[in-house]
Amino acid sequence: MGTHKTRTTSYHPQSDGRVERFNQTLERYLAKVVEKRQRDWDRHIQPFLLSNQNAVHESTSVTPAFANFGRELRLPAELIIGIPPDAPRSITDYANDLRNKMNDVYEHVRQSGQQMSKKMKTRYDRKMNNKGFDEGSLVRLHNSVRSKVKSPKLPAKWDGSYRIVTRINDVTYRIQ
Repeated sequence: MGTHKTRTTSYHPQSDGRVERFNQTLERYLAKVVEKRQRDWDRHIQPFLLSNQNAVHESTSVTPAFANFGRELRLPAELIIGIPPDAPRSITDYANDLRNKMNDVYEHVRQSGQQMSKKMKTRYDRKMNNKGFDEGSLVRLHNSVRSKVKSPKLPAKWDGSYRIVTRINDVTYRIQ
């Protein structure tokens, strides 16, 4: 299938962009629908997943269900009102049609992904400030090490005021 296992660093969410983006969407949804005491959040997971799988995603311009299965998911309402039956065909014909459809879907998703990457790069480059720092400048250091406190999301993420001693390259500096 051409899949490869990837490894990411623990407690380093920046390395899991897709997962973190999905979690952000899920958190925003749950924040809108759970009760004040937040005891019923688990009852809202399945409806969220169903709606997420059936929503057209901007980056692929198809639904995740269509990208994965070659067809849209059947919704609960369709079980009640019924759906037109598929025309009978052989298993071989179905498999060949599905393979051709999935190849087309994957090609479309790949092209959409490339277009979205270019769009995101352009947006990022427009906002990017690549001036760098001069020796002797005061800077703060981002502390990405997870601290062992009661609530690890609350401690300060930036340390001190440090002076730049040496510029090693465009993004790496020796500080004191």
